[in-house]
Amino acid sequence: MKTITVLCTLFAISVLNVSAAVTVQAAETPPESPSELLEKGIYNQDTKGDFDSAIAIYQQVVVEANSNQSLAAQAQFRLGQCYLKKNRAADATAAFEKLIHDFPNEKQLIAQARTYIPSGLELQPIPWVDGERMQLNIALASGVDIGTGEYRADLVAPVNGRQVWRVGCRMMAGPQSVSAVDVDAETFRPLTSHWKHSLLGEVNATYKPDELEIQRVGKSRPDTVALDGTVYDNEEAVHLMRRLPLQVGYKTTLPVLPTLGAATTLSISLEVRGRETVEVPAGKFDCFVVHLGLVNQDFWFSADAHRYLVKFEAGPVTAQLTSIAQRKAGEAVKFRDDELGISFTAPADWVVWRARNGQPAKQELIRTLDPSADTADGGMRLFATDSLSAAAQKSARAWTEEDLANNKNVKVRPDSWKNYTIDGRTGVAYIADYTEGGKPLVQFLVRVLGAKESELFVITSAPEKFDALKAQFESILASYRTH
Repeated sequence: MKTITVLCTLFAISVLNVSAAVTVQAAETPPESPSELLEKGIYNQDTKGDFDSAIAIYQQVVVEANSNQSLAAQAQFRLGQCYLKKNRAADATAAFEKLIHDFPNEKQLIAQARTYIPSGLELQPIPWVDGERMQLNIALASGVDIGTGEYRADLVAPVNGRQVWRVGCRMMAGPQSVSAVDVDAETFRPLTSHWKHSLLGEVNATYKPDELEIQRVGKSRPDTVALDGTVYDNEEAVHLMRRLPLQVGYKTTLPVLPTLGAATTLSISLEVRGRETVEVPAGKFDCFVVHLGLVNQDFWFSADAHRYLVKFEAGPVTAQLTSIAQRKAGEAVKFRDDELGISFTAPADWVVWRARNGQPAKQELIRTLDPSADTADGGMRLFATDSLSAAAQKSARAWTEEDLANNKNVKVRPDSWKNYTIDGRTGVAYIADYTEGGKPLVQFLVRVLGAKESELFVITSAPEKFDALKAQFESILASYRTH
Protein backbone atom coordinates (compact mmCIF):
# COMPACT_ATOMS: atom_id res chain seq x y z
CA MET A 1 0.00 0.00 0.00
CA LYS A 2 1.27 3.53 -0.80
CA THR A 3 2.32 5.71 2.17
CA ILE A 4 2.28 9.48 2.22
CA THR A 5 5.49 10.99 3.52
CA VAL A 6 5.09 14.40 5.15
CA LEU A 7 8.09 16.72 5.08
CA CYS A 8 7.72 19.16 7.95
CA THR A 9 9.65 22.42 8.35
CA LEU A 10 9.52 25.27 10.84
CA PHE A 11 8.13 27.45 8.07
CA ALA A 12 5.20 25.18 7.07
CA ILE A 13 3.23 24.21 10.17
CA SER A 14 -0.06 24.63 8.29
CA VAL A 15 1.14 22.33 5.52
CA LEU A 16 2.01 19.74 8.15
CA ASN A 17 -1.52 19.85 9.51
CA VAL A 18 -3.10 19.42 6.07
CA SER A 19 -0.70 16.62 5.13
CA ALA A 20 -1.38 14.84 8.36
CA ALA A 21 -5.09 14.97 7.67
CA VAL A 22 -4.53 13.49 4.21
CA THR A 23 -2.37 10.76 5.76
CA VAL A 24 -5.10 9.84 8.18
CA GLN A 25 -7.73 9.81 5.40
CA ALA A 26 -5.52 7.63 3.17
CA ALA A 27 -4.87 5.24 5.98
CA GLU A 28 -8.58 4.82 6.44
CA THR A 29 -9.19 3.89 2.75
CA PRO A 30 -9.36 0.07 2.38
CA PRO A 31 -7.23 -1.55 -0.37
CA GLU A 32 -8.94 -2.47 -3.62
CA SER A 33 -9.90 -6.14 -3.83
CA PRO A 34 -8.68 -8.28 -6.76
CA SER A 35 -12.18 -8.24 -8.26
CA GLU A 36 -12.27 -4.43 -8.07
CA LEU A 37 -8.83 -4.26 -9.63
CA LEU A 38 -9.95 -6.56 -12.43
CA GLU A 39 -12.90 -4.28 -13.18
CA LYS A 40 -10.54 -1.31 -13.17
CA GLY A 41 -8.21 -3.10 -15.59
CA ILE A 42 -11.09 -3.97 -17.93
CA TYR A 43 -12.19 -0.32 -17.89
CA ASN A 44 -8.69 0.81 -18.83
CA GLN A 45 -8.41 -1.83 -21.55
CA ASP A 46 -11.84 -1.75 -23.18
CA THR A 47 -13.10 1.78 -22.53
CA LYS A 48 -10.03 4.01 -22.25
CA GLY A 49 -7.69 2.01 -24.45
CA ASP A 50 -4.96 2.59 -21.85
CA PHE A 51 -3.18 -0.73 -22.29
CA ASP A 52 -0.13 0.16 -20.21
CA SER A 53 -2.27 0.85 -17.14
CA ALA A 54 -4.33 -2.28 -17.80
CA ILE A 55 -1.16 -4.40 -18.03
CA ALA A 56 0.07 -3.15 -14.65
CA ILE A 57 -3.30 -3.81 -13.04
CA TYR A 58 -3.66 -7.31 -14.49
CA GLN A 59 -0.18 -8.21 -13.30
CA GLN A 60 -1.18 -7.11 -9.81
CA VAL A 61 -4.39 -9.12 -9.93
CA VAL A 62 -2.54 -12.30 -10.94
CA VAL A 63 -0.22 -11.90 -7.93
CA GLU A 64 -2.89 -10.97 -5.38
CA ALA A 65 -5.76 -13.26 -6.42
CA ASN A 66 -4.19 -16.49 -5.20
CA SER A 67 -7.42 -17.62 -3.56
CA ASN A 68 -9.52 -16.95 -6.67
CA GLN A 69 -8.06 -18.91 -9.58
CA SER A 70 -10.88 -17.97 -11.95
CA LEU A 71 -10.34 -14.27 -11.41
CA ALA A 72 -6.55 -14.60 -11.74
CA ALA A 73 -6.97 -16.56 -14.97
CA GLN A 74 -9.17 -13.82 -16.42
CA ALA A 75 -6.50 -11.26 -15.61
CA GLN A 76 -3.82 -13.48 -17.17
CA PHE A 77 -5.88 -13.87 -20.35
CA ARG A 78 -6.53 -10.15 -20.64
CA LEU A 79 -2.85 -9.47 -20.02
CA GLY A 80 -2.07 -11.44 -23.16
CA GLN A 81 -4.67 -9.48 -25.12
CA CYS A 82 -3.13 -6.18 -24.01
CA TYR A 83 0.32 -7.32 -25.09
CA LEU A 84 -1.10 -8.08 -28.54
CA LYS A 85 -2.56 -4.57 -28.74
CA LYS A 86 0.91 -3.24 -27.90
CA ASN A 87 2.43 -5.39 -30.67
CA ARG A 88 4.40 -7.35 -28.09
CA ALA A 89 3.75 -10.72 -29.72
CA ALA A 90 6.37 -12.67 -27.74
CA ASP A 91 5.04 -11.36 -24.41
CA ALA A 92 1.49 -12.17 -25.51
CA THR A 93 2.42 -15.74 -26.37
CA ALA A 94 4.19 -16.15 -23.04
CA ALA A 95 1.14 -14.78 -21.22
CA PHE A 96 -1.23 -17.19 -22.94
CA GLU A 97 1.11 -20.14 -22.37
CA LYS A 98 1.32 -19.22 -18.67
CA LEU A 99 -2.49 -19.24 -18.51
CA ILE A 100 -2.58 -22.75 -19.98
CA HIS A 101 0.11 -23.98 -17.58
CA ASP A 102 -0.95 -22.25 -14.35
CA PHE A 103 -4.74 -22.51 -14.65
CA PRO A 104 -5.49 -25.99 -16.04
CA ASN A 105 -9.09 -25.99 -14.79
CA GLU A 106 -10.08 -22.86 -16.74
CA LYS A 107 -11.06 -24.83 -19.83
CA GLN A 108 -12.95 -22.06 -21.63
CA LEU A 109 -10.18 -19.49 -21.24
CA ILE A 110 -7.58 -22.07 -22.20
CA ALA A 111 -9.48 -22.82 -25.40
CA GLN A 112 -9.52 -19.11 -26.26
CA ALA A 113 -5.86 -18.71 -25.33
CA ARG A 114 -4.81 -21.50 -27.69
CA THR A 115 -6.28 -19.58 -30.63
CA TYR A 116 -3.85 -16.73 -29.92
CA ILE A 117 -0.70 -18.83 -29.72
CA PRO A 118 1.14 -18.95 -33.05
CA SER A 119 1.72 -22.35 -34.61
CA GLY A 120 5.14 -23.81 -35.26
CA LEU A 121 5.16 -22.17 -38.69
CA GLU A 122 6.92 -18.85 -39.00
CA LEU A 123 4.48 -16.65 -40.86
CA GLN A 124 5.35 -13.49 -42.76
CA PRO A 125 3.06 -10.45 -43.06
CA ILE A 126 0.05 -10.91 -45.31
CA PRO A 127 1.19 -10.13 -48.89
CA TRP A 128 -2.19 -9.58 -50.55
CA VAL A 129 -4.70 -6.74 -50.55
CA ASP A 130 -8.35 -6.89 -49.61
CA GLY A 131 -10.35 -8.10 -52.61
CA GLU A 132 -7.43 -9.71 -54.42
CA ARG A 133 -8.33 -12.06 -57.27
CA MET A 134 -5.72 -14.27 -58.95
CA GLN A 135 -7.06 -16.14 -61.98
CA LEU A 136 -5.18 -19.05 -63.52
CA ASN A 137 -5.78 -21.01 -66.71
CA ILE A 138 -5.68 -24.80 -66.33
CA ALA A 139 -4.50 -26.98 -69.21
CA LEU A 140 -3.46 -30.55 -69.93
CA ALA A 141 0.10 -31.40 -70.89
CA SER A 142 -1.10 -31.47 -74.51
CA GLY A 143 -1.91 -27.77 -74.23
CA VAL A 144 -5.69 -28.21 -74.27
CA ASP A 145 -7.38 -25.76 -71.92
CA ILE A 146 -9.74 -27.50 -69.52
CA GLY A 147 -10.68 -24.84 -66.99
CA THR A 148 -9.76 -22.07 -64.62
CA GLY A 149 -9.22 -21.30 -60.96
CA GLU A 150 -9.69 -17.98 -59.20
CA TYR A 151 -8.03 -17.60 -55.80
CA ARG A 152 -9.66 -15.02 -53.55
CA ALA A 153 -8.86 -13.06 -50.39
CA ASP A 154 -11.34 -10.78 -48.62
CA LEU A 155 -11.44 -9.14 -45.21
CA VAL A 156 -14.64 -10.07 -43.38
CA ALA A 157 -16.21 -9.16 -40.04
CA PRO A 158 -13.86 -9.55 -37.03
CA VAL A 159 -14.39 -12.43 -34.60
CA ASN A 160 -13.89 -11.67 -30.89
CA GLY A 161 -12.14 -8.46 -31.90
CA ARG A 162 -9.63 -10.24 -34.12
CA GLN A 163 -9.12 -9.60 -37.83
CA VAL A 164 -10.40 -12.37 -40.11
CA TRP A 165 -9.61 -13.12 -43.76
CA ARG A 166 -11.78 -15.23 -46.03
CA VAL A 167 -9.62 -17.12 -48.51
CA GLY A 168 -10.50 -19.81 -51.01
CA CYS A 169 -10.97 -20.66 -54.65
CA ARG A 170 -13.60 -20.98 -57.36
CA MET A 171 -12.42 -23.69 -59.73
CA MET A 172 -13.63 -25.45 -62.85
CA ALA A 173 -11.56 -28.12 -64.55
CA GLY A 174 -14.17 -30.67 -65.57
CA PRO A 175 -15.67 -30.91 -62.07
CA GLN A 176 -16.57 -27.62 -60.42
CA SER A 177 -15.78 -26.49 -56.89
CA VAL A 178 -15.91 -23.49 -54.62
CA SER A 179 -14.34 -23.01 -51.20
CA ALA A 180 -14.09 -20.32 -48.54
CA VAL A 181 -12.13 -20.55 -45.30
CA ASP A 182 -12.33 -17.90 -42.58
CA VAL A 183 -8.92 -17.68 -40.91
CA ASP A 184 -7.46 -15.72 -38.03
CA ALA A 185 -5.31 -13.03 -39.64
CA GLU A 186 -2.43 -13.39 -37.20
CA THR A 187 -2.11 -17.14 -36.69
CA PHE A 188 -3.86 -18.16 -39.95
CA ARG A 189 -5.62 -20.89 -38.07
CA PRO A 190 -8.96 -21.80 -39.65
CA LEU A 191 -12.18 -20.80 -37.89
CA THR A 192 -14.82 -22.06 -40.31
CA SER A 193 -14.80 -23.42 -43.84
CA HIS A 194 -17.15 -24.24 -46.69
CA TRP A 195 -16.17 -26.55 -49.54
CA LYS A 196 -18.41 -27.68 -52.36
CA HIS A 197 -17.30 -30.07 -55.10
CA SER A 198 -19.53 -31.32 -57.89
CA LEU A 199 -18.23 -34.89 -57.47
CA LEU A 200 -17.22 -35.12 -53.81
CA GLY A 201 -20.10 -33.31 -52.11
CA GLU A 202 -20.47 -30.27 -49.88
CA VAL A 203 -19.39 -29.63 -46.27
CA ASN A 204 -19.42 -26.87 -43.69
CA ALA A 205 -16.81 -27.13 -40.98
CA THR A 206 -16.25 -25.36 -37.65
CA TYR A 207 -12.80 -25.51 -36.04
CA LYS A 208 -12.53 -25.61 -32.27
CA PRO A 209 -9.35 -25.78 -30.15
CA ASP A 210 -9.44 -29.56 -29.81
CA GLU A 211 -11.90 -30.76 -32.41
CA LEU A 212 -13.42 -30.17 -35.81
CA GLU A 213 -17.16 -30.32 -36.44
CA ILE A 214 -18.11 -31.21 -40.01
CA GLN A 215 -21.65 -30.89 -41.29
CA ARG A 216 -22.03 -32.74 -44.57
CA VAL A 217 -24.88 -31.47 -46.72
CA GLY A 218 -27.52 -34.19 -46.89
CA LYS A 219 -26.73 -35.62 -43.45
CA SER A 220 -28.78 -34.84 -40.36
CA ARG A 221 -25.93 -34.92 -37.84
CA PRO A 222 -22.42 -33.49 -37.94
CA ASP A 223 -19.27 -35.56 -37.67
CA THR A 224 -16.69 -34.70 -35.02
CA VAL A 225 -12.96 -35.13 -35.59
CA ALA A 226 -10.46 -34.83 -32.74
CA LEU A 227 -7.61 -32.43 -33.40
CA ASP A 228 -4.15 -32.88 -31.94
CA GLY A 229 -2.34 -29.58 -32.29
CA THR A 230 -2.45 -27.05 -35.09
CA VAL A 231 -4.03 -27.94 -38.44
CA TYR A 232 -4.75 -25.90 -41.55
CA ASP A 233 -7.72 -26.34 -43.85
CA ASN A 234 -6.87 -27.76 -47.27
CA GLU A 235 -8.56 -24.84 -49.01
CA GLU A 236 -6.37 -22.21 -47.32
CA ALA A 237 -3.12 -23.98 -48.26
CA VAL A 238 -2.20 -21.78 -51.24
CA HIS A 239 -2.59 -18.60 -49.20
CA LEU A 240 -0.76 -20.21 -46.27
CA MET A 241 2.23 -20.98 -48.49
CA ARG A 242 2.32 -17.34 -49.59
CA ARG A 243 2.98 -16.35 -45.95
CA LEU A 244 5.92 -18.69 -45.39
CA PRO A 245 9.51 -17.31 -45.28
CA LEU A 246 10.34 -18.75 -48.70
CA GLN A 247 13.97 -18.96 -49.74
CA VAL A 248 15.98 -21.59 -51.56
CA GLY A 249 16.56 -24.53 -49.22
CA TYR A 250 13.66 -23.69 -46.89
CA LYS A 251 11.86 -26.79 -45.57
CA THR A 252 8.88 -27.35 -43.31
CA THR A 253 5.88 -29.64 -42.84
CA LEU A 254 2.30 -28.52 -43.30
CA PRO A 255 -0.45 -30.21 -41.22
CA VAL A 256 -3.31 -30.00 -43.73
CA LEU A 257 -6.85 -31.31 -43.28
CA PRO A 258 -9.18 -31.80 -46.28
CA THR A 259 -12.75 -31.56 -44.96
CA LEU A 260 -14.18 -33.49 -47.91
CA GLY A 261 -13.51 -37.21 -47.72
CA ALA A 262 -12.09 -38.87 -44.62
CA ALA A 263 -11.16 -35.56 -42.91
CA THR A 264 -7.76 -36.87 -41.84
CA THR A 265 -4.83 -34.58 -41.13
CA LEU A 266 -2.05 -34.97 -43.71
CA SER A 267 1.56 -34.10 -42.92
CA ILE A 268 2.82 -32.64 -46.19
CA SER A 269 6.51 -31.89 -46.54
CA LEU A 270 7.38 -28.61 -48.24
CA GLU A 271 10.71 -27.66 -49.78
CA VAL A 272 11.85 -24.65 -51.81
CA ARG A 273 13.90 -26.39 -54.47
CA GLY A 274 15.05 -23.44 -56.51
CA ARG A 275 14.41 -20.09 -58.11
CA GLU A 276 13.30 -19.62 -61.71
CA THR A 277 12.10 -16.94 -64.08
CA VAL A 278 8.68 -17.94 -65.38
CA GLU A 279 6.69 -16.33 -68.19
CA VAL A 280 2.91 -16.78 -68.10
CA PRO A 281 -0.02 -14.87 -69.67
CA ALA A 282 0.04 -12.39 -66.77
CA GLY A 283 3.71 -11.54 -67.37
CA LYS A 284 7.25 -12.56 -66.45
CA PHE A 285 8.02 -13.35 -62.81
CA ASP A 286 11.03 -14.31 -60.73
CA CYS A 287 9.72 -17.26 -58.68
CA PHE A 288 10.50 -19.64 -55.85
CA VAL A 289 9.83 -23.26 -56.83
CA VAL A 290 7.98 -24.99 -53.99
CA HIS A 291 7.59 -28.78 -53.96
CA LEU A 292 4.97 -30.60 -51.85
CA GLY A 293 6.14 -34.11 -51.09
CA LEU A 294 3.10 -36.20 -50.20
CA VAL A 295 0.98 -35.02 -53.14
CA ASN A 296 3.97 -34.57 -55.51
CA GLN A 297 2.92 -31.13 -56.69
CA ASP A 298 5.00 -28.07 -57.59
CA PHE A 299 4.11 -24.41 -57.13
CA TRP A 300 5.81 -21.27 -58.42
CA PHE A 301 5.37 -18.23 -56.15
CA SER A 302 6.66 -14.81 -57.16
CA ALA A 303 9.74 -13.77 -55.22
CA ASP A 304 8.49 -10.20 -54.83
CA ALA A 305 6.50 -8.87 -51.90
CA HIS A 306 3.17 -10.08 -53.38
CA ARG A 307 4.02 -13.79 -53.45
CA TYR A 308 1.57 -14.35 -56.32
CA LEU A 309 0.81 -17.92 -57.31
CA VAL A 310 2.26 -17.81 -60.82
CA LYS A 311 2.06 -21.46 -61.80
CA PHE A 312 1.41 -24.93 -60.46
CA GLU A 313 1.74 -28.47 -61.76
CA ALA A 314 -0.44 -31.22 -60.33
CA GLY A 315 -0.46 -34.59 -62.07
CA PRO A 316 -1.43 -34.15 -65.72
CA VAL A 317 -2.43 -30.49 -65.44
CA THR A 318 -0.59 -27.18 -65.41
CA ALA A 319 -2.07 -23.88 -64.25
CA GLN A 320 -0.69 -20.48 -65.23
CA LEU A 321 -1.53 -17.03 -63.90
CA THR A 322 -3.58 -15.04 -66.41
CA SER A 323 -4.70 -12.00 -64.42
CA ILE A 324 -4.49 -10.23 -61.06
CA ALA A 325 -7.32 -7.96 -59.95
CA GLN A 326 -8.70 -6.23 -56.89
CA ARG A 327 -12.45 -5.96 -56.46
CA LYS A 328 -14.63 -4.35 -53.85
CA ALA A 329 -17.46 -6.28 -52.23
CA GLY A 330 -20.41 -6.38 -54.61
CA GLU A 331 -18.41 -5.07 -57.57
CA ALA A 332 -19.51 -6.39 -60.96
CA VAL A 333 -17.07 -8.33 -63.14
CA LYS A 334 -16.31 -6.66 -66.46
CA PHE A 335 -15.08 -8.74 -69.39
CA ARG A 336 -13.71 -7.44 -72.67
CA ASP A 337 -11.90 -9.37 -75.39
CA ASP A 338 -10.72 -7.19 -78.26
CA GLU A 339 -9.55 -10.20 -80.24
CA LEU A 340 -13.08 -11.59 -80.32
CA GLY A 341 -14.65 -8.15 -80.39
CA ILE A 342 -17.04 -8.70 -77.49
CA SER A 343 -17.66 -7.34 -73.99
CA PHE A 344 -20.15 -7.89 -71.17
CA THR A 345 -20.58 -7.49 -67.44
CA ALA A 346 -21.21 -10.37 -65.02
CA PRO A 347 -22.62 -10.09 -61.47
CA ALA A 348 -20.28 -9.79 -58.50
CA ASP A 349 -18.10 -12.82 -57.76
CA TRP A 350 -18.83 -14.55 -61.06
CA VAL A 351 -15.76 -15.84 -62.92
CA VAL A 352 -15.33 -15.44 -66.67
CA TRP A 353 -12.92 -17.67 -68.58
CA ARG A 354 -12.02 -17.97 -72.25
CA ALA A 355 -10.74 -21.34 -73.48
CA ARG A 356 -8.01 -20.45 -75.98
CA ASN A 357 -6.73 -23.88 -76.93
CA GLY A 358 -8.45 -27.10 -77.89
CA GLN A 359 -11.70 -25.75 -79.35
CA PRO A 360 -13.21 -26.92 -82.67
CA ALA A 361 -12.26 -24.95 -85.75
CA LYS A 362 -14.09 -21.63 -86.14
CA GLN A 363 -15.48 -21.79 -82.61
CA GLU A 364 -14.66 -19.92 -79.39
CA LEU A 365 -15.79 -20.86 -75.86
CA ILE A 366 -16.30 -18.50 -72.93
CA ARG A 367 -17.50 -19.90 -69.62
CA THR A 368 -19.36 -17.90 -67.00
CA LEU A 369 -19.09 -19.47 -63.55
CA ASP A 370 -21.52 -18.53 -60.79
CA PRO A 371 -20.10 -17.91 -57.29
CA SER A 372 -21.74 -20.93 -55.64
CA ALA A 373 -20.88 -23.56 -58.27
CA ASP A 374 -24.57 -24.23 -58.86
CA THR A 375 -24.43 -24.24 -62.67
CA ALA A 376 -23.86 -27.48 -64.54
CA ASP A 377 -23.06 -25.45 -67.65
CA GLY A 378 -22.94 -21.76 -68.40
CA GLY A 379 -21.49 -19.34 -70.89
CA MET A 380 -21.39 -18.72 -74.60
CA ARG A 381 -19.99 -20.30 -77.72
CA LEU A 382 -19.14 -18.19 -80.75
CA PHE A 383 -19.37 -19.68 -84.25
CA ALA A 384 -18.24 -18.49 -87.63
CA THR A 385 -21.60 -18.48 -89.38
CA ASP A 386 -20.18 -20.13 -92.49
CA SER A 387 -19.18 -23.13 -90.32
CA LEU A 388 -22.87 -23.91 -89.71
CA SER A 389 -24.87 -26.14 -92.00
CA ALA A 390 -26.79 -24.55 -94.87
CA ALA A 391 -30.05 -25.33 -93.07
CA ALA A 392 -28.85 -23.77 -89.82
CA GLN A 393 -27.80 -20.58 -91.60
CA LYS A 394 -31.41 -19.88 -92.64
CA SER A 395 -32.56 -18.70 -89.20
CA ALA A 396 -31.85 -18.96 -85.48
CA ARG A 397 -34.95 -21.16 -85.12
CA ALA A 398 -33.73 -23.52 -87.88
CA TRP A 399 -30.28 -23.71 -86.23
CA THR A 400 -31.90 -24.49 -82.86
CA GLU A 401 -34.25 -27.16 -84.21
CA GLU A 402 -31.40 -28.85 -86.06
CA ASP A 403 -29.49 -29.16 -82.80
CA LEU A 404 -32.53 -30.40 -80.87
CA ALA A 405 -33.08 -33.12 -83.47
CA ASN A 406 -29.70 -34.53 -82.43
CA ASN A 407 -30.44 -34.32 -78.70
CA LYS A 408 -33.54 -36.45 -78.03
CA ASN A 409 -32.98 -36.27 -74.27
CA VAL A 410 -33.72 -32.54 -74.26
CA LYS A 411 -37.43 -31.75 -73.86
CA VAL A 412 -38.30 -28.15 -74.69
CA ARG A 413 -41.15 -26.63 -72.71
CA PRO A 414 -43.63 -25.77 -75.50
CA ASP A 415 -44.68 -22.44 -74.04
CA SER A 416 -41.08 -21.29 -73.49
CA TRP A 417 -40.18 -20.52 -77.12
CA LYS A 418 -39.73 -16.80 -77.73
CA ASN A 419 -37.77 -14.28 -79.72
CA TYR A 420 -34.85 -12.86 -77.73
CA THR A 421 -32.89 -9.72 -78.55
CA ILE A 422 -29.19 -9.45 -77.71
CA ASP A 423 -27.10 -6.43 -78.72
CA GLY A 424 -29.86 -5.26 -81.02
CA ARG A 425 -30.07 -8.59 -82.85
CA THR A 426 -33.03 -10.92 -82.58
CA GLY A 427 -32.53 -14.58 -81.86
CA VAL A 428 -34.58 -17.40 -80.41
CA ALA A 429 -34.70 -18.78 -76.87
CA TYR A 430 -36.24 -21.72 -75.02
CA ILE A 431 -36.25 -23.52 -71.68
CA ALA A 432 -35.78 -27.28 -71.67
CA ASP A 433 -35.60 -30.17 -69.21
CA TYR A 434 -33.33 -33.19 -69.41
CA THR A 435 -31.47 -35.66 -67.22
CA GLU A 436 -27.77 -36.30 -66.94
CA GLY A 437 -26.27 -38.97 -64.73
CA GLY A 438 -29.75 -39.62 -63.37
CA LYS A 439 -30.12 -36.02 -62.16
CA PRO A 440 -32.79 -33.62 -63.51
CA LEU A 441 -31.50 -30.41 -65.09
CA VAL A 442 -33.10 -27.30 -66.55
CA GLN A 443 -31.53 -25.38 -69.45
CA PHE A 444 -32.06 -21.85 -70.76
CA LEU A 445 -30.60 -21.44 -74.25
CA VAL A 446 -30.46 -18.55 -76.72
CA ARG A 447 -29.15 -18.60 -80.28
CA VAL A 448 -28.47 -15.47 -82.34
CA LEU A 449 -27.58 -15.76 -86.02
CA GLY A 450 -25.32 -13.18 -87.65
CA ALA A 451 -23.95 -12.62 -91.13
CA LYS A 452 -20.40 -13.51 -90.09
CA GLU A 453 -20.56 -14.48 -86.41
CA SER A 454 -23.29 -16.33 -84.52
CA GLU A 455 -23.63 -16.99 -80.82
CA LEU A 456 -25.09 -19.62 -78.52
CA PHE A 457 -25.75 -18.59 -74.90
CA VAL A 458 -26.66 -21.21 -72.29
CA ILE A 459 -27.06 -21.77 -68.57
CA THR A 460 -27.99 -25.10 -66.97
CA SER A 461 -28.63 -26.04 -63.36
CA ALA A 462 -30.68 -28.17 -61.00
CA PRO A 463 -34.38 -27.17 -61.03
CA GLU A 464 -34.34 -25.59 -57.57
CA LYS A 465 -31.48 -23.24 -58.53
CA PHE A 466 -32.63 -22.42 -62.05
CA ASP A 467 -34.82 -19.33 -61.67
CA ALA A 468 -32.28 -17.33 -59.67
CA LEU A 469 -29.40 -18.29 -61.96
CA LYS A 470 -31.38 -17.53 -65.09
CA ALA A 471 -32.10 -14.03 -63.81
CA GLN A 472 -28.41 -13.38 -63.17
CA PHE A 473 -27.41 -14.86 -66.52
CA GLU A 474 -29.89 -12.65 -68.33
CA SER A 475 -28.16 -9.61 -66.82
CA ILE A 476 -25.04 -10.81 -68.62
CA LEU A 477 -26.97 -11.13 -71.89
CA ALA A 478 -28.40 -7.63 -71.46
CA SER A 479 -24.87 -6.20 -71.22
CA TYR A 480 -23.42 -8.25 -74.12
CA ARG A 481 -21.95 -6.10 -76.89
CA THR A 482 -20.01 -6.69 -80.11
CA HIS A 483 -17.52 -4.09 -81.30
